[in-house]
Amino acid sequence: MDLSFLRTLACLSLCLLAVRPAGAQIAYWQQYLGGSGFDKGKKLLLQPDGTLILAGETTSRDRLGKASQGGSEVAVVKYASQGIILWQATLGGSGDEMLGDLIQLPDEGFLLTGSTTSADSGSGRGGSDVWAVRLDRNGETRWSRRFGGSGDDRGLAALALRDGSFLIGGESASANGDMASPRHGGLESWIAKISSDGRLLWEQHYGGRGNEKTTHLVELEAGRYLAVNTSDSRDGDVRSNLGVKDVWMFVFDDRGAIQRQQSYGGADNDEVHSILRDAEGNLVLAGTTFSPQGGMIPFQRGKGDAWLFKLAPDGTVLWSITYGGPRPEGFSGLAACQDGGFIAAGVTESRSGEGDIEYNAGYLDGWIVKVDAFGGRIWSRAIGYTGKDLLESITEAPEGGFLALGASVQDLQHVKPPGLGGHTEWWIANLSDPKRPGVRPFVTPPVLYGTVQDRSSGKPLQASVTLIDNSTLDTLDATVSAADDGSFAILLPAYGLISVSILAPGYLFYGFDIRMDTVIRRTTLEHQAGLELVRIGSKLILKNIYFDAGKWDLLPESNAELERIVAFMALNPRVQIQVSGHTDNTGDKNEKIALSLNRANAVRTYLLRRSVAENRMKVKGYGMYRPLAPNTTPEGRQRNRRVEFEVINL
Repeated sequence: MDLSFLRTLACLSLCLLAVRPAGAQIAYWQQYLGGSGFDKGKKLLLQPDGTLILAGETTSRDRLGKASQGGSEVAVVKYASQGIILWQATLGGSGDEMLGDLIQLPDEGFLLTGSTTSADSGSGRGGSDVWAVRLDRNGETRWSRRFGGSGDDRGLAALALRDGSFLIGGESASANGDMASPRHGGLESWIAKISSDGRLLWEQHYGGRGNEKTTHLVELEAGRYLAVNTSDSRDGDVRSNLGVKDVWMFVFDDRGAIQRQQSYGGADNDEVHSILRDAEGNLVLAGTTFSPQGGMIPFQRGKGDAWLFKLAPDGTVLWSITYGGPRPEGFSGLAACQDGGFIAAGVTESRSGEGDIEYNAGYLDGWIVKVDAFGGRIWSRAIGYTGKDLLESITEAPEGGFLALGASVQDLQHVKPPGLGGHTEWWIANLSDPKRPGVRPFVTPPVLYGTVQDRSSGKPLQASVTLIDNSTLDTLDATVSAADDGSFAILLPAYGLISVSILAPGYLFYGFDIRMDTVIRRTTLEHQAGLELVRIGSKLILKNIYFDAGKWDLLPESNAELERIVAFMALNPRVQIQVSGHTDNTGDKNEKIALSLNRANAVRTYLLRRSVAENRMKVKGYGMYRPLAPNTTPEGRQRNRRVEFEVINL
């Protein structure tokens, strides 16, 4: 993890957060994430902790793609608005991988579908295979599976079912291997049910003699599902065709049998790129239509129009509306809003003042349209720079405004936007709502980032970094510092007394406390941790051990520091320690020795209760006889009142 890169992004975020939208401006902040290759952001998921899960593709070999092994790979990152990557999963092999879909699972993990051509990412059968990967909440791969035949097959959709299994969908040109079900023509829609561990349970082709693909899957109820497809067939499974290419939708049962179907669109090419289901079971769909006016296309505005339509649970069209100007437009992302309306995002080529377009800045701009519950346009904005910008995914922020992800393609020979490092990068934006007052920029809670190093040599260390709730001793989050540079980044909670524990084998433990009420207005905290090698005579002052004045009962705030000692002793089972108490020089000398010994014994008693063996610990009370500082000032006396930890045997 490149901390200089993180600092640059964090500073950029802070600068952009100070900008308030006015007039044509709609972005509170914009950030770019990528490398020197071609990088495209596709999917954004807002997390309950205020972070973002971003997913897309990268061909870079640096920055975003520095862990890449081959051509195009899929990257999934946990991202903070401060411009910090909390974790990253770079997925793929020596060939090319493409992302089709990413969904969040009930266990807070993720399932992605896509395609792979890599021979080293499983047993491949053809040029391109359907690919499914399950990640845990920390981005670690639980399993990776590929399904295919001798033709080209791609995964485009994923759905988690109530029984823990999954449906995956896409397109298939194969008639053998895993794709052995009967087929009708060229590319066909393909749907499979897989188990919770990725085993193929059943698979089915759907379509006619033309070309089909499944782009979205929806669970209607237990055992009944909806597939959203594109189709240019008019035979086989496809009962009707309205034009060149239709939106073809069918309901199927738990074994894949079609129960009912319907086609939507006009006389030309029509596609759906995003879908959502409301509380009443209605479906709202966003995409692109090239069809002329007629049927369910109310008006043709240009060469290609952005398109929204809403269906009742029985498939009846409730409304259908096109948006745009005289040049091509389309919607890729769609989200429901708190006010009952919807926000759609995509791309526009039309110029400012043409049709529904306002403030176009370049050749292609990202385009956002806010509509009411009936599809009526409330406002629209184009956003971007002088090159090509497009938005793929959008969601509403909890307190208003929107978060969007896409890609920005700029000519680096000319002026480029601040923060853009490569030719094509992931593009993340926090957008305002021009019609809603009081909306503020979206900010992830504070992020702690820094490095772990050997204190003597300065070399980077790979260490565990753990956040602990000081009041309950619950682990809130954990990460591992990078082996190459010792860097780490971890999200802090919004409240409480938080203890940070840093442990590496063969080194003394390191820890500190953070009172969140004193730092909550900050966006980042940086900490450089220097760990000392374990040697006989190594000492640590236990700065986070607390007693009331003149007493030796451990206060609850001490528990996190004590647990660090427990973890250290478990990690280093040969170590023996001495715990010593120390005081200032005020009062009776003998009473001070007794007080210091009682405090050391209090620590020893806690460690005994936590199963640290008695023969691994000694205690000593030194009273006032080993001061660290002169007792002539309040500060000096404070330093002298302490409990120390010393390694006495290995």
